[in-house]
Amino acid sequence: MSLSRVVRGSLWLYIGGIGSSALGYIYWLLASQFVAASTVGSAAAVVAIVTLITSVTSLGIPSGTMRLLGKAHGYKERDALNLYFSSSMGATIFIFAIASVLTVVLCSLLGIQGSDILFIAVLVILGGWPSVLVSLYQSILQTHIIAAANLVSAVFRLALGVAYLYLGLNFVGVLLAFVTSALIQNFVLLISMRGRVTIVRPSAKKAGEVIRAGIPDWVPSLVSTWGTWLGVLGVYGFSGSSTTGTYYIAFLMASLVFTLPNSILTLMFPLLSGMEDGRKRATNRSVKLAFTISAPIAAVGIAYPYVPLSILGASYVPASFTLQLLLLGVFMTPITSGFYSLVYAYGKYRYVTLLGLALNLPRVILYTPLVSLWGESGAAVAYTSGFLFALLAVLVLSRRISYSVGWKSSLLFCLLPILIAAIVAFAKINWILGTVVILFVSILAFTRLGMVTREDIKELVNSILSKRQIDAFYPYSRYLLQVLYGE
Repeated sequence: MSLSRVVRGSLWLYIGGIGSSALGYIYWLLASQFVAASTVGSAAAVVAIVTLITSVTSLGIPSGTMRLLGKAHGYKERDALNLYFSSSMGATIFIFAIASVLTVVLCSLLGIQGSDILFIAVLVILGGWPSVLVSLYQSILQTHIIAAANLVSAVFRLALGVAYLYLGLNFVGVLLAFVTSALIQNFVLLISMRGRVTIVRPSAKKAGEVIRAGIPDWVPSLVSTWGTWLGVLGVYGFSGSSTTGTYYIAFLMASLVFTLPNSILTLMFPLLSGMEDGRKRATNRSVKLAFTISAPIAAVGIAYPYVPLSILGASYVPASFTLQLLLLGVFMTPITSGFYSLVYAYGKYRYVTLLGLALNLPRVILYTPLVSLWGESGAAVAYTSGFLFALLAVLVLSRRISYSVGWKSSLLFCLLPILIAAIVAFAKINWILGTVVILFVSILAFTRLGMVTREDIKELVNSILSKRQIDAFYPYSRYLLQVLYGE
């Protein structure tokens, strides 16, 4: 199977993700002129609570929807596509309507302030039901819509969010920025649905199928979400709002790098679900591509973690070590995410659950003791440790389906950029020159050692550029290929 469609779709996801994150970075950069890190930490705690509630309420419907819509789209079953989508949307709206009411009641019983309850309830609604729309666009590889929604909402969050803070709204202004961006994102996703799917009468039976298909992912995803955001709440509880703010920013920066391999391998899931054969080969090529792009970037972040943090202010620089710890997970993500998509596409739900639990349950268990000992660094260690346990699970489970992970090549993809980054950092090379060296030498090593072939590059270029653009750049690309492959 050609990976061009997957790469092109994942490119849009990454553009949307990196653009939204970059604008978010600019937002926090400007917001830091109006509010302290403690305000950022308090807002992060609210976002964490909303995310935890949303994860519990979803029941795995987004994943189940993506699998069944991907299958229907792959087999060109239009009626099934419409029915599964409508049933998923109906179930999601019903469930989140109940969740919003329960949120208000529970928050009141826990003694949370009135304004915070309102924001939490609104964000739960705004962040819940659009997940079905995202699953639709991912399944039919119309990911440019997701990118557009992310970018437009980020622009509004930046513009209006800074305006709120300028008016002196402080904590309320930060949360209003999240509400505004969520409203805009939902609007773009909703109006783009026209012509791509038809709303029909929902079926309780089909909704049940979606939930059953999503439950195997829901359990580990639930643990994953709690494993991720309990770190934020743990730091908030043990170290206070100021340290929570620096950890939250470090985590957002690490997430920016995680977006690239995850966008490629997430899109493989609906395509693998619609394939008859060649799933393992397609997974291996996707994993290799994810390593090629993400490993050198993560190595740059590990070599120069203080550069992006220092721009936000001196108070965020102490989170440099935390950022380095988090970025170590990028070197393990392609293997775990690739295998996860593969076994999910095979319908091996038990393996999906086991892998998800192996990835996230250790995080939940380790957060409390490690955060109490080492604060934000402890949270980062707990988060990254989950990938190690997931790799062990892949080692065991891959043998049961006769899937060759390619451990040796994966190890090279990790070690080469890290070694180059270590040399550059030890030599104390300026971060601009050092970044160029790490990226170029890593790619050069990948190509010269045969880890990335000409066919892989051709696949990547074909997914990004049109034939006319390829023909225009061909004379120049010849010299580049000569440098990369020495031919």
